[in-house]
Amino acid sequence: MSFNQDEYISQATLKEHSTEFIEITVEYAKNLSRQELPVIFSTYHLSIILDIPFDELSYMIENPHFFYKYYQIKKRNGKGFRQIVSPFNTLRIIQQYINQEILSKIPVSEKANGFVKGKSILDNALPHKNKKAILNIDLLKFFDSISEHRVYGVFESLGYAKNLSVDLAKLVTVGLPQEYLETFTQKELKAYREIVPTYSRVLPQGAPTSPTISNLILRRLDKRLSKLSETLKVDYSRYADDITFSGELDNLPKIRLLRHIIREEGFNINWKKVGIYRKGRKQVVTGLTVSNDVHIHRNFKKDVKKHIYGCINFGVENHLKFMQIEDKHLYKEWLLGKIYFINSIEPETAKKIMIEFNKITWII
Repeated sequence: MSFNQDEYISQATLKEHSTEFIEITVEYAKNLSRQELPVIFSTYHLSIILDIPFDELSYMIENPHFFYKYYQIKKRNGKGFRQIVSPFNTLRIIQQYINQEILSKIPVSEKANGFVKGKSILDNALPHKNKKAILNIDLLKFFDSISEHRVYGVFESLGYAKNLSVDLAKLVTVGLPQEYLETFTQKELKAYREIVPTYSRVLPQGAPTSPTISNLILRRLDKRLSKLSETLKVDYSRYADDITFSGELDNLPKIRLLRHIIREEGFNINWKKVGIYRKGRKQVVTGLTVSNDVHIHRNFKKDVKKHIYGCINFGVENHLKFMQIEDKHLYKEWLLGKIYFINSIEPETAKKIMIEFNKITWII
């Protein structure tokens, strides 16, 4: 919805608003329009734009926990849990509007490769191929570390009114359940509470706005680490919470310095996922091997081939029983998804695998 300045001034004059008020609000609208952002004057105005009763929107803002589904899933490495907080459809629609009409229009760092349209783990890995040494660092409790107050700062920095910015931040954050906080180690919880106050709302895993907001919050960290990499003559990239530097071993930034910078930017390092890998050892960046160009790890491809071999030679039903796979319903799609992933990185390898896949008789 574009802002019609003449119409606005006409209506404001009819309502007998002062000249000063009209001038201030017109300048406010112009600032947002210059950034191609929707002109929203207040939360009440937002409710009109969204076609949601103001009382209903206000209730969502003040009681977000009633509009999310909470559940935990095991991490892929089997160690610990990831808290998924997925918004119900009413709130998700609002978040999609905020994401599409506001957040996605703000540029992020060119060093950010995760949650960026047109970029992938391949883009993140390519700068680090065939390097003498690689330094990998992971940020601890990534979304959980981005508080409502920091999200408020994003909206306020765009020029939105302070009260509106507060409510926009509340619409995209929520408190973490106690049972999830209890999965933190004492050391993790202590470090976490140093950057996120008790009872603070944070970015929910599962909300459409969280990935984009995280990239906007990390613009300053990306800028600092990018400048550092230029000074040291090494390469830097980030994919969500995965940070990578590569180059000559002696040029890589010192962990102590990175810890200081990351801590200043409101995050902690996940010390379990810090490593320096020299050439000659397995070098992995966001799941891709980079020591000899960029490839998917051979174990991943080997596993896919094993499934295809079993289905061809013993039949799908027998193979699923042997592998103790109980969920048969989406097995074909699951296997295809793995082949499509291989195709995104190694198209020629995927073609050969696909020829074998097409030999499977799919009668389950």
